[in-house]
Amino acid sequence: MDEVNVAVIAPILGRDLSFASDIDSRVRVLDANFAATGHRVGAGGQAAHDPVLLADILARAEVLVVGYPVPEGLAARSPRLVWVHHTQAGVSNLAGTDLWGADVTLTSSRGAMAATAIAEYVLAAAAHFARGLHEAARQKAAGQFTREGYQMLTLRGATMGVIGLGGIGQEVARLSRAAGMRVIGTRRSVTAPLPDADGADLVLPAGQILRVAAESDFLAICSQLTAETRGFISAQVFAAMKPNAVLINVARGEEVDEDALVAAVTAGRIRGAVLDVYDGELAGRPPRPELTGLPQILLTPHISGGGETRVAEPLRRLFADNLRRYLDGQPLRNVVDRARGY
Repeated sequence: MDEVNVAVIAPILGRDLSFASDIDSRVRVLDANFAATGHRVGAGGQAAHDPVLLADILARAEVLVVGYPVPEGLAARSPRLVWVHHTQAGVSNLAGTDLWGADVTLTSSRGAMAATAIAEYVLAAAAHFARGLHEAARQKAAGQFTREGYQMLTLRGATMGVIGLGGIGQEVARLSRAAGMRVIGTRRSVTAPLPDADGADLVLPAGQILRVAAESDFLAICSQLTAETRGFISAQVFAAMKPNAVLINVARGEEVDEDALVAAVTAGRIRGAVLDVYDGELAGRPPRPELTGLPQILLTPHISGGGETRVAEPLRRLFADNLRRYLDGQPLRNVVDRARGY
């Protein structure tokens, strides 16, 4: 293999790109972070914009590392492109770009993108309701202070349902079991019930989501957004859930039927929801008023992966390992199956 040009449009990986350039003498790293939306450089704090330099970099790139948001028209401007690595765990935001339809290999960062931080968010969301913090916040806003209204539950002995036992889902399972919870979940690759697998007490096929919903005190959505999962947390799922159950979504907002969620919450069919995402978020639309107005719903602005002081390290290691594999002609990790959507 001759010289391999690796273009990087992913400021999350940091300014030092030696994790890629030091892999092999054949690697040439082309820093295109200036092209990332919102990336600011220089003392003036102005966003850099050099379309001529970007065009030259993309024309030479054989490998591209790209973060979020994804610039438009990358495939069309990169005639030598063979492989694209995305720094996000989910690739639904690639589906609307020309990279999705291009004849290039796509890989993702699933399992390496702040899995522990996101899992801690899920556990905190469960504790928020279980230990009465939701009622405390409601009473504070209402100017009340009473023991009435608290519906206390210990996490120990409760059931955490995990929809999508991938990298993040398995970390949710691990932390939940460490807290003494029973964990039941789904995985698309499973065709029959599996006890004590993927960090869970019981793993079921994806088609048995209603059973998971019915048995769970907390239902965590950790699945990839695909044609199959769009809107699949439906009225039927909410009807199957326990009246005191809580929905926790750290996946994509489009996976939840928000009309059904609002109806279930306002009718008291479920206790509430904690959402780190909402339908239309990635398109730049604001959340619907009920998500910020209903006291039973806690909405945060996609921050569940925050607080990881060395968030870039596992991303760098994953790409470096894949780059070695690419140079050696070995199979890559986390190759995206476009038919499945992840």
